[in-house]
Amino acid sequence: MNGKKLFLVAVTLLMVIGVSLTALAGNPEKKGTASAEELLIPVGARGIALGGATAAYVSGIDAIYWNPAGVARTDQNLEANFSYMKYIADINVTNAALITKTGFGHIGFSFQSLSFGDIAETTEDQPNGTGRFYSPAFMTIGLTYARAMSDRIFVGVNAKFISETIMEASASTFAVDMGVQYKTSYGVQLGVLMKNFGAPARFSGRALERTVDVPDVPPGSPTRNLAFKGEKFELPSSFEMALAYEMAPMEQALVTFCGTYRHNNFLNDQLCAGIEASYDNMFFLRAGYDYALNEGEDVAGGQSYTYGPNFGFGLLYPLTTTMKMAFDFAYRTTTDYFDNNLVFSATMLF
Repeated sequence: MNGKKLFLVAVTLLMVIGVSLTALAGNPEKKGTASAEELLIPVGARGIALGGATAAYVSGIDAIYWNPAGVARTDQNLEANFSYMKYIADINVTNAALITKTGFGHIGFSFQSLSFGDIAETTEDQPNGTGRFYSPAFMTIGLTYARAMSDRIFVGVNAKFISETIMEASASTFAVDMGVQYKTSYGVQLGVLMKNFGAPARFSGRALERTVDVPDVPPGSPTRNLAFKGEKFELPSSFEMALAYEMAPMEQALVTFCGTYRHNNFLNDQLCAGIEASYDNMFFLRAGYDYALNEGEDVAGGQSYTYGPNFGFGLLYPLTTTMKMAFDFAYRTTTDYFDNNLVFSATMLF
């Protein structure tokens, strides 16, 4: 099977899956009822600055989150990335990733962890606090494979292990992202992506156990330990279709316009748009916007969607003839209820 046929098969498969997700999708009333919602936290300053609209043309290590097909588009043999986000509600998000070129494609590894700080423990008997503190541990480990089927067609898969631990209760599951990209001969680029498709998660552990007195038994009978069976929660899956267009208004300058339609299983659908201007492939300015469709007002009459316009910049500097370093920054605005997000990313390219 040649590259074009494989590309058509991959796109058809993802379109069928996307239509299926649309048919089975919930509605916005299901917000907050999915498991592993940390999968919805965007990764990397470049993609965030562009409003999350990069699925059609993202390349290299940034593509692990936005569209794994783009991992195969890098010309580098090795890339390593570290990203830090100061998120909402005093949550900090740390990501690290590595991709390498092999004889049969590109392979990538990624790790994400969330830091919540110390949270005061409360119980039914002590609603004001027990004096003890705990800190949840959320992490996601990813393995990515991407391949260039031709100079215009790219495919990629990202398999993820998700783990959540809250005190003495934990849940874990697996998920998969699958994407394709296609570069046309007239500057337009296409992307199709399915994200977070996997098995539901269920919490279990000692935190869901209780010691109870068995009814209708003689006095002095031993108590019994009973465990509550946690409910299963589906993953926040989504399906994306994206476009990008590059133009060169002057020598050494490049402007890229990008847009993405994102169908969410547990949220309102989104329209994302972004623009990136670069000079000499060294200096980058970016702006983007993420708009939620059919989003209503909150109880106070304000905008219920949390996020607003995004901005950012980047610098790609050659250290030697074979090694480069990139630094990217993004500023993600939010509503009055939360502080704006600050995102920093550093990448080494070999």
